[in-house]
Amino acid sequence: MIVIGVTGGIGSGKSTICTLFEKKQVPVFYADLEARKISETTALNEIVDIFGNEILSSPTSVNRKKLAEIVFHDRLKLENLNSIIHPKVFESFHRWKDELPPQTKYALVEAALMFESGMFALMHYVLAVMTNEQTRITRTISRDHADEQVVKARMENQLSTEELLELSDFQINNNGSLNDLTAKVNFFSILFSTLTAPPESL
Repeated sequence: MIVIGVTGGIGSGKSTICTLFEKKQVPVFYADLEARKISETTALNEIVDIFGNEILSSPTSVNRKKLAEIVFHDRLKLENLNSIIHPKVFESFHRWKDELPPQTKYALVEAALMFESGMFALMHYVLAVMTNEQTRITRTISRDHADEQVVKARMENQLSTEELLELSDFQINNNGSLNDLTAKVNFFSILFSTLTAPPESL
């Protein structure tokens, strides 16, 4: 089975693309959603140890907006948070992968920090979602009801378009309509079903 990472900057449309693949019965592991679950379960106590009880919105819930405002303005605290979350996400991914049907041709892993977290090393290939900056900002503000400066701070902690182009194996442009994006997903779904593992992973 081939595992393909799907990554891109905040607001690029990674989840939309993965949803289109899911409609084709392709399994998708959402690393970012898994990280959110972990932050409020197995990693909750460790997060409180670093950031204090004031980071909680309830005894079992992290105030994600407040946490984002802290870590995306303090690189050390962001690194501390990631060092807690990322290994647990990797463990969840391995369990998920092991439970997939043996006839599965390929599966996707959606992760915003595919390269930054090191998760790319668990992938056979990586697909980068490319979207212009202003579209990403507008989408994220609308989706998260976030302040523009907070969104821009988060973007500064992610790889640039040039870096994504250099590091990824495939790219998909998401500046057009949903119909246009659906057509591109149709193309990649056929391509991915023909892939074999690259020589270095054999």
